[in-house]
Amino acid sequence: MTGRTFAVALRALPTDFRAALSGADDVAVRHRPAPGEWSAIEVLGHMIDKMRAWRGRVQRIALEDQPMLPGYDQDAYVREQGYQDAAVDDLLDRFAEASEDFAALVDTLPASALERVGIHGETGPMTLRQCIALPLESAAAHREQLLAALLSPQPDSPKT
Repeated sequence: MTGRTFAVALRALPTDFRAALSGADDVAVRHRPAPGEWSAIEVLGHMIDKMRAWRGRVQRIALEDQPMLPGYDQDAYVREQGYQDAAVDDLLDRFAEASEDFAALVDTLPASALERVGIHGETGPMTLRQCIALPLESAAAHREQLLAALLSPQPDSPKT
């Protein structure tokens, strides 16, 4: 993939997630399928974090020689940001902004930059190309995770 192709794919992600959440009610969006699992809205929040984290990594690799790329605690980020209680439309807008910021950076990269390397704290050396491809590749699994959370059985609400 070229930088332009990556940027197009990054810009398409928010539309895919918006469509997945279309028509879902607030209870379904906030329902956690099991203890320790994310609700659909938390998966969406994680995607915001992911776009921001990988954008930062890509920027560092573009500007520095073999920078260290620290990992982060995804669950802690999701909790600390309070995504469970956030407004869906607000998070969709924030996801679109984060994806656009990432895509805009990728759009500026020369093809030669895609082979620059950073050192990920958990996985070791990664090219800039891999740092763009990985979050894109994982987006489909996160979209499925979001849909599964929406469709998971919910306890019956009390009868009035």
